[in-house]
Amino acid sequence: MDWEQTLSDYATHQRAQRLSEKTIKNRAELFATVARVTRRGPNDVTYEDLLRVLGRPHPRTGERLAPGTMQSERSYMQAFFKWMKKTGRRKDNPAKNLPKIKMARRRPRPLRLDQIEAVLDCGIYTRTRDIITIGALSGLRIGEIVKIRGEDVDLIGMTIRSTRKGNLDHRVPLHPALVPIFERLPRDGWVFPSPYPNKQFPHGGGHILMGSASDRVSKALRAAGIVDRRITAHSLRHFLATTLLRDGVPIRVVQEILGHASLATTQLYAEVLDDDMQRGILVAPSIELRSRSGRGQRAKSETLAA
Repeated sequence: MDWEQTLSDYATHQRAQRLSEKTIKNRAELFATVARVTRRGPNDVTYEDLLRVLGRPHPRTGERLAPGTMQSERSYMQAFFKWMKKTGRRKDNPAKNLPKIKMARRRPRPLRLDQIEAVLDCGIYTRTRDIITIGALSGLRIGEIVKIRGEDVDLIGMTIRSTRKGNLDHRVPLHPALVPIFERLPRDGWVFPSPYPNKQFPHGGGHILMGSASDRVSKALRAAGIVDRRITAHSLRHFLATTLLRDGVPIRVVQEILGHASLATTQLYAEVLDDDMQRGILVAPSIELRSRSGRGQRAKSETLAA
């Protein structure tokens, strides 16, 4: 059995699971890489082949893949070959015993309020300002913001209906500061329509793509002088989470706003942050700096004592 037919069947299986088209596409791209690296069909790939794929260098940087990428690919491999064995396409599962990926402890990387205000004041276009403000005050991911339709925004009930990962519907509260933005944006159809056809909407009539919106935000961050590459569009979501938790909002409430399936994910935002540590270190007493060693003074004192 070849890769094309197998992946077509697997895509049907994933859609029956209500997985998102993005997830299906990401998995298909990985197995295209597996086919290219191993030069084997799906029935012939071995455990050692999969290790080689996981250990391959990044195509652009030449460095090792990021741990998060390796972890995702490992889970994709395990799900795929488990399905192959379960459906009788293979007798074994070469991905079953793939080693766990060692992950560094994740830490939140939020923007600060003064940084967000600096970005909004750095001369960026209205649409980019809208995306940034919505992200900071709703906690929605960029990929969710670009998919908002006018009819998803309830200006009376003060909610936004969002399509989460896995095509799951979720409602988030509408911050009052966002009302003027949504009153100005289209009340029907995409609130961020694309004037051009794109790969997702080849005939036009679609919304701007997540990658395009993320690039706009990233350029705005750099224009405002924020050069830390760990600070990205997703840091707007981290800003809201850490702000709410610091101000005493119950963690279960924050979990629901962010749409986390696991409370453990939300708990990451409650950990100590860099500026918390900075405030903590200032509690330590100050020690006056010395410009001289004091050795001469010590010798003089010993002579007088003698």
